[in-house]
Amino acid sequence: MFPRLWLLGLLACSFVNAEYYNTKTADKDFLLKQKKVYNLLYHVSQPAEINYTWYEEGQKWDIEANINLYSNPAAVKEFLYMYKNSMLPRGEVFSLYYPYLLKEMVALFRLFYYANDFETFYKTALWARNNINEGEYIIAFYNAVLRRQDTKFIQLPPPYEVCPYLFFNSEVLQKSHHASLSDLRETSGEHKTYIFRANYSGWYMNREYYLENKLNYFMEDIGLNAYYFFFRQSFPFWMSSSEFGFQDYRGAEYLYGHQQIMNRYYLERLTNELPNLEDFDWEKPFYAGYYPTMTYQNGLPFPQRSEWSNFPSYKYKYITDIKDKESRIMSAIDTGYVFGNGTTKYYIYNEDGLNILGNIIEGNEDSFNQRFYGSIDALGRKILGYNLEPSSKYKILPSALEIFSTSLRDPAFYRLYKRIVDLYYRYKMHQTPYNKDELIYPNLKIESFSIDKLITYFEQFDTTISNGLFMDAQKDDKLPLIKIRQPRLNHKPFNFHITINSDKAMKAAIRIFLGPKYTSHRKLYELPENLKYFYEIDNWILDLNAGLNKITRNSQECFFTINDQEPSEVFYSKLEASLYGDKTFNYYERVFGFPERLLLPKGKKEGMPFQLFLYVSPVSTEYQFTSRIWGDYKFDNRPFGFPLDKPLDNFNYDGPNMLFKDILIYHKEEFDINITY
Repeated sequence: MFPRLWLLGLLACSFVNAEYYNTKTADKDFLLKQKKVYNLLYHVSQPAEINYTWYEEGQKWDIEANINLYSNPAAVKEFLYMYKNSMLPRGEVFSLYYPYLLKEMVALFRLFYYANDFETFYKTALWARNNINEGEYIIAFYNAVLRRQDTKFIQLPPPYEVCPYLFFNSEVLQKSHHASLSDLRETSGEHKTYIFRANYSGWYMNREYYLENKLNYFMEDIGLNAYYFFFRQSFPFWMSSSEFGFQDYRGAEYLYGHQQIMNRYYLERLTNELPNLEDFDWEKPFYAGYYPTMTYQNGLPFPQRSEWSNFPSYKYKYITDIKDKESRIMSAIDTGYVFGNGTTKYYIYNEDGLNILGNIIEGNEDSFNQRFYGSIDALGRKILGYNLEPSSKYKILPSALEIFSTSLRDPAFYRLYKRIVDLYYRYKMHQTPYNKDELIYPNLKIESFSIDKLITYFEQFDTTISNGLFMDAQKDDKLPLIKIRQPRLNHKPFNFHITINSDKAMKAAIRIFLGPKYTSHRKLYELPENLKYFYEIDNWILDLNAGLNKITRNSQECFFTINDQEPSEVFYSKLEASLYGDKTFNYYERVFGFPERLLLPKGKKEGMPFQLFLYVSPVSTEYQFTSRIWGDYKFDNRPFGFPLDKPLDNFNYDGPNMLFKDILIYHKEEFDINITY
């Protein structure tokens, strides 16, 4: 009797498991490549001092004599011509937003990319590590590893370990440079380790009236800034699809990816009781100040900007330019046509339209008309950074906005991208809205949706930065480890519990969005006003059985998220234990992701109200998303942000296959994180 009842229950109520990213066990060839890649990013500023053997090997490599070992001789000759006629000296500041420097970095990247085999690539990189500017080398090398077929899924050290000066304030780095000073904590272990505590910007300045500082823990989070660095390496604006075979959604991903960052930022503003972002006028003072206490590796300070400051006169020519470009893009959105080169026009209210629009806004190499539409992305960064003009092509002082690893730290970033994302919304509002039949599926019904208690807290996190500091290699056989300890936002793991009733077996896509319930003035949002602020925290495909399906989804399974990377010294130790011992070395088929611990905005002790939106739909066609950075993932063939990308008026999103759920997010301090109440 009981076995039969159990079997009937199983048939009526199936438990569905989620899919995970693939892991692989490394073979010896992979391990050797992985070790060499990490070595090539070890103390890039001191190639001769730290390991003279590598330095000698690099200096022996003759690129010109081995030109036959590169598949694109023209790329080799172009690089050698630049190198012989001077390139950015070592020790100088580098930024992608200066044409001369960009051209040099691209030439170096193409030299790396077109090496015939890994050994040629390795020797070329060893030579470049000795002779090329560190900033140019790092960007070119990261991109080469991310794109060469023989380095697929080779892991890269997190950028905050390689370039700590782009992630931490100068006062803690100054202490780190002098590890014998006070206020350090030495630990025991294989390496001598010094730990320094770090705060976020503005902690010692009396700027309580400047409310933007309340968000420093989020904007300066090193995991978030590393994510943005990799996001902009996914489809670099300086690469063309014709040469590197990009997918046809690069422009759409540029827009949707930034919209998601903006919405995540907006939720953090809400929990800190900050109002919506204000608009700004290129002709009037700019509200948001920025006071970085950061310096570049050569000691130059990052430019600052006071609140309510007028745009400097030397920015006027760029302001004239960006106003023209914005006007042209708005005209393209309103008329539905983008001008190509010559007299060609392209209609943008079709399947490829959002991609075309994103390309011309970013001004990337796939833009149909770079001369006419320019790049409002690049121009906006140049204006809002308030930095001085270069005195020569190699004497530059980029603002935080002109370095991807520091862009999110500047409040101006969010004002600029609000303006860009508003163009995205303008385009979406011109599209034909979905009809209800495209959204409602009566054969799918959400029977229940619950979630574990949501708790955020700040956790102390240690980051190894020794690799980015100048070291005296003669002191010890092993260099000391310098770590920075900083509190970072995290949350307790949680599960989504979903029950779906399906009238037949089918593949289905489940999407979960998180958004606001109230405005910063505690006014209840009304549909569809708040839908544009929802951000997508999960999206996956699964097989549903006929009848009830009980689904449990853990927060660590959310798509494109990643746990904090382990320190390089731990990673390298495991690598050597596998290479020279009998331990296995497993790796994910991806390189980076969005920090899983930032899935939730900071809560409040009494609970901060938000809303979840759950949407389930049948899958007619699966789309295989492929990325060397984020990994491979299956989606249904729907637009980014579906079904909230084109909100419907007079529709409450109350179909059987969709559900809004009110939630509270709580915040606990470190001392009571394990207390239940």
